[in-house]
Amino acid sequence: MASYVYMTNSAKIGKFLKTIQKAGVPPKLTGKHLKALGFKSVNDLPLVGIMKALGFASSSGEPTESWQSYRHKTQAPIVLAQGIRKHYADLFKMYPDAHLKDNEALHNFFSTHTTVGAGTLKFMIATFKALVGLADFKTETTIVSSESTVDTSDATGAVTTTQQGQAKGGFAVNINIQLALPENATPETFDAFFKSMKKHLLD
Repeated sequence: MASYVYMTNSAKIGKFLKTIQKAGVPPKLTGKHLKALGFKSVNDLPLVGIMKALGFASSSGEPTESWQSYRHKTQAPIVLAQGIRKHYADLFKMYPDAHLKDNEALHNFFSTHTTVGAGTLKFMIATFKALVGLADFKTETTIVSSESTVDTSDATGAVTTTQQGQAKGGFAVNINIQLALPENATPETFDAFFKSMKKHLLD
């Protein structure tokens, strides 16, 4: 069975994420560091595990590149979405729009993929919803699916073009298109291809 992070007071997650953008980067995320930031309750300790699960900290607690990237306020929601998608990979495999699912759907998933009781399930769902409420999946999904490749198995010639754009938050979006053409391709074939590309990608 999979293991998913949770904490009893999920409101603390947003508060802690804000401190990442304000406070300095610690050499290691520990309970002592949490207390220094004002998270002194024993119930705040799961924040360490949550940051590790999201990829913001290594298994030994050192802040990662994702931690650094989250300090950029514009990029932060996208970085968080990427971390959520990684930790809840099975959930997103079942529901590609898992971040939009209601409590019932989430309860059905977590109850069949974990062995925890009803009380813990509520905390698990609340933790997930607290996280997705702070993330930008719309832009994150655009970045993930921005590369597209088209190929044919009986081709000998190839035409390749790249479309570059700028996504929200300063991320570069690259779309690579590869079209394989038969040996007897005519100039009209090329013209039709570029006309279609202009219609669907450049307009």
